[in-house]
Amino acid sequence: MPSKSDYRSPWTLKFDNMLPDLSWYWWWWIFFIDNPDDPKKPKQLMILWSTKYADDILVHDKHWSVEKLPTWVGNKLKFNGMTAAWWFDGKTMNEPIVLDDMDFEVINNGQKGELRPLCKDADYRFFGSPDNYQVNIIDEKNDFRMKMSPWNDHLQEHRFSQNNYSKKYSYNILKIYGMKLKGKIDGEPIKGSAYFQRVNVNAPAVPWYWGLVHCQSGDFIYYFNPFIGPQMFRTKRKQRSKLDFGDISLSKSAMYYHKETDTEYNFDKKDITVDHRFEGDTPIFTVSGEDEEKRILIELKAYSRAHWRFQQPRKLGMKSILYYNEYPATLTSFEFEKKDGSLKVIKKDLGRTHANFEHSWGKLF
Repeated sequence: MPSKSDYRSPWTLKFDNMLPDLSWYWWWWIFFIDNPDDPKKPKQLMILWSTKYADDILVHDKHWSVEKLPTWVGNKLKFNGMTAAWWFDGKTMNEPIVLDDMDFEVINNGQKGELRPLCKDADYRFFGSPDNYQVNIIDEKNDFRMKMSPWNDHLQEHRFSQNNYSKKYSYNILKIYGMKLKGKIDGEPIKGSAYFQRVNVNAPAVPWYWGLVHCQSGDFIYYFNPFIGPQMFRTKRKQRSKLDFGDISLSKSAMYYHKETDTEYNFDKKDITVDHRFEGDTPIFTVSGEDEEKRILIELKAYSRAHWRFQQPRKLGMKSILYYNEYPATLTSFEFEKKDGSLKVIKKDLGRTHANFEHSWGKLF
């Protein structure tokens, strides 16, 4: 059983407030992989290991029901859940390349540990320590071997935070902003960068906007905006909807880390606007922020899409459906400046960039 203060390790999990139908836990890596054939469109790989306190849920058309909630047995956390992954190979989105239920063990040996799906004919492990994390996605159709190493002190820091929406509802999250990536795909060497988070939500799942950018310069860009409103009643896969209006933000944040000065600049809810539009079926997100000391502008344009459809039984006569959409994206515009004139950064200063953003709609409750 881990120390209550040691949730900065990927091998621990805070699950002291499990709520039927609501509690949801996942470990999540996204890998940005250099694409020499089209450098503006990096290859991307995502893997998710997850469990939910639910007796009846559909993931796409696959039915799942929890058989064992997270339980510590010595230094092993045991549970039943699902592994899921998608792969953008530079031209085509392959989704899902993995979607299956299985039993898991998480082994906690201090900084070193392992998340181990117990499956006979495949290897979907996440293992290692902060100086050398590894992820395998190896089965009869896939051969991905990812190795993550430190990038810079700020990006590789393991950050744990938690927040209570109310006495009943809460969430907590562990983030690693960025690590250097090397590895092999089908035996061929690759390189790039990687982002990690482990999330526990003890609350209804509502829509959100989210995005991140890794920069060759070592800079990092991030935003997050969960909200309620008409989009909670969207139940279709299509990206355009007449219900796409009237968002009421639950929180809003944006952050820019400037490597050269080793400084993190944060914008909070009252200072940020998140807008989106379409060019054909291509979504483009613009995040702008300004306060007394600084201003920021971020524009991301999707070049592919992966999606997950979750459905639980109706409640209160309403459909309980959530569409979780992930978009490999290009950073098309960036500006940051301090109003005293001491710092100004534009897109070309960042070097090569890798980006992804999310837009979810619907609800699970």
